[in-house]
Amino acid sequence: MDKLDKEVLEFLEFIGIKGYEGRAYIALLSLGEATAPQLSSKARIPLTRIYDVLDSLASKGLVEVKAGRPRVYKAIPPRIALNYYVRKYIDNILSLNRRVIDELNRLYGSSKSEEPFIWLSSSQEMSIERTKDLLENMKVDGFMSISEVLLEKLTNTLYKKLLSDPSVVFTITLTFSPLGSKALEQLLGLDNIDIRVHPTGIINAIEVDLSNAVIFGKTYTLFTNEWELILLLNESYYHGYWKNAKRIKEFNIKPNRRYKTSHHWLSIVLINDGLKHGYNAWVKVKGFRVRDKEPINIEGYVKEVRTDDVIRNLIVETEEGKKVVIGGLGASIEDIEAKYIEVVFS
Repeated sequence: MDKLDKEVLEFLEFIGIKGYEGRAYIALLSLGEATAPQLSSKARIPLTRIYDVLDSLASKGLVEVKAGRPRVYKAIPPRIALNYYVRKYIDNILSLNRRVIDELNRLYGSSKSEEPFIWLSSSQEMSIERTKDLLENMKVDGFMSISEVLLEKLTNTLYKKLLSDPSVVFTITLTFSPLGSKALEQLLGLDNIDIRVHPTGIINAIEVDLSNAVIFGKTYTLFTNEWELILLLNESYYHGYWKNAKRIKEFNIKPNRRYKTSHHWLSIVLINDGLKHGYNAWVKVKGFRVRDKEPINIEGYVKEVRTDDVIRNLIVETEEGKKVVIGGLGASIEDIEAKYIEVVFS
């Protein structure tokens, strides 16, 4: 048996055409038409087995039978038979996969844990798939500092998500020179993304909705929704990878579009981009009063954005004419610690 025949048989085995069936199908293709004894001799299949093998191939749609005595068999051309068989095989696998996933999800959902969520994965391929799932299910906003290799693997997922839901806001810090990056070219056409460059960065990290984070190491990937780690990653990213990075793409603000943010510092740059182009920014803020930690919701126009090395906040004038100072996580000198900000420009 030559290498090609071996690869063909291995493929046929893989899609469920097993053992004697693959040998019989290949032999019948070379013969054109044949009786069972003729095929048994050609394929070196015991005569006691050949009829069962042919019946199985016929049921799978790979062989036709000419009625008569003796019966004559003919292989259906591979471009018809195998394309049909593989499509049917894949459909069956996907259907089974959906049923299994539904069942396993019920088991997964019934398991509740109060322990901090910190998991390590040693499979980068599966880590990439899990990260794609996080991006696909992003509800509000997110950020990443990322290498070129990882960005190429995640770009299509991120692009489709941001294109399909323009209210989601995202920012990327590239830890590589962007020249010639095809992945970057795809993202530059999006309205709701901010892109920066910090070519000396070494951390590959992704966070979405202020609730789930991924950190890629050399030999493992860390997944977490542990609040203290989320806070630490936020501050590390903002001060170390975003604030002083070179900005190469701004948000392309669209009027009358709702933008959602859970990262206060990201809402500030989004609002700044709108204000400098002459738009008014109407915001809905959900958070807590700094003085007593009571929940509070307010709405109003942004009158001023203040940022320096220490302070970053918004001054919002409510419909009643009251000016309220909005801070981010850990706000202490502002009136409100914001947890969620919606913005509409007009």
